[in-house]
Amino acid sequence: MKALARVILRQLLFAAWLLAMWVLYCTPACTPACTRPIEHLIAAPFAVLIPTAVIMRRLCSDPRFMRWLDEQRQ
Repeated sequence: MKALARVILRQLLFAAWLLAMWVLYCTPACTPACTRPIEHLIAAPFAVLIPTAVIMRRLCSDPRFMRWLDEQRQ
């Protein structure tokens, strides 16, 4: 269970980081924040980490999810 949670967490973090980088660099309406991209490269993962951790904690504590996970293992 912990391994699956870690995999899901990493995938969510990576997807959110990619989305943040896409918004920062690929959107036509580039904001003044684009002048300091290194700050965004550092801050983007941390901006996503806390909400993702809250979601994963709620998901892992749900008995329905645990039941579904047990069914998937068999």
